[in-house]
Amino acid sequence: MDDIATSLPQLSRLIEQRLELVRSLAESLESSSQALAKNDAEAIARGAAHQAELCRQWSHLEDELRRRAGRSFRLRSADASNLPREHSARLQSEWETLGARIRYLTRVHWSLLRHLQRSLAVLNRVVDSCAATYTPDPSLLRASLPRTGLVGTGLLGTEVRLESGRCAGE
Repeated sequence: MDDIATSLPQLSRLIEQRLELVRSLAESLESSSQALAKNDAEAIARGAAHQAELCRQWSHLEDELRRRAGRSFRLRSADASNLPREHSARLQSEWETLGARIRYLTRVHWSLLRHLQRSLAVLNRVVDSCAATYTPDPSLLRASLPRTGLVGTGLLGTEVRLESGRCAGE
């Protein structure tokens, strides 16, 4: 009975930590959605790293909750009726509210990612369609100018080669 008296408050604290973690995840998704809308690659990467860390913390917290909850239920569950019902109802209500918020934010996030993916696909098609137009004549790139030792671009000792759409200077 003494084990239940100590384990139930611990479970309550773990549940509150879970709620705080989900709140943080919701805030992170909101800021990442704004970064996606602005096409801010650095902020998107920071948000993804932060969300990965929150997921890691979530996993550890859930493992701890399962371990503690299993131990509590093996003792006597009849004493669980001593929990304040208002506190339990508040936690349940907050959990449901956060669940709905997270579902909404993940739909928005998914939609923005899908839009960004389509935009990148269009950009890739444009670049691919222009590749043949801007492919340089290899014979012109290696042409040396007489007497000066200039190669290709007219810069002393510099050779410029175009490879796969990139400019590589030597």
